[in-house]
Amino acid sequence: MPYLLIAILASLATIVISPLARVPTYRLSPVFLVPLIWLPYWIRRQIHLHPLHYALLCSAILLHQLGAFGFYQRWPMPFSFDIVVHFWFAFAAALSVRRAIRRTLPLGRWQAGLAALLLVMGGGALHEVMEYGSYLLLGEEKGMLKPSSSYSFDTQRDLLSNLVGAVVALMLITVCKWTSRRGARPQASATDAVVLNRAG
Repeated sequence: MPYLLIAILASLATIVISPLARVPTYRLSPVFLVPLIWLPYWIRRQIHLHPLHYALLCSAILLHQLGAFGFYQRWPMPFSFDIVVHFWFAFAAALSVRRAIRRTLPLGRWQAGLAALLLVMGGGALHEVMEYGSYLLLGEEKGMLKPSSSYSFDTQRDLLSNLVGAVVALMLITVCKWTSRRGARPQASATDAVVLNRAG
């Protein structure tokens, strides 16, 4: 049930934002983004998708959709909106991909983390190629890439933001696992003491 609710709300938000877009290219974005929202929903069992991870993925899609209001061109914060979007996408994707790998493949923790990092970075690189391809095919006005108004090292910055987002997600998992194991040790020791006392 939470998966369906997340998918419906994210789809509705994406559709509502598009006619309000100040940037013309976002008016057709639901055609691409709504299927992207529903794809993880349909394969959630196969990839062992956690509801929280699904919500994070959908929030990343909606964050990108907010670019319809011109945030990629003008953003009140001291850092680029593009950095935030790429960081958050990679953060959410790394959590989901790492979980899917751990649940489906016979890999250890660090191996699953490395595989997740490589897959997320590969997906980010593919997105950059698609972005450039849309510019070549459709031109600057309709394409995803805007060379005249974007940062000159946009591709490098996007990939770096992806890397940082994925690494932060994987580090967060490591810290959570480590703290949960530390918390479990005293409890296990106390249980062992009770068992030994009863046995004595």
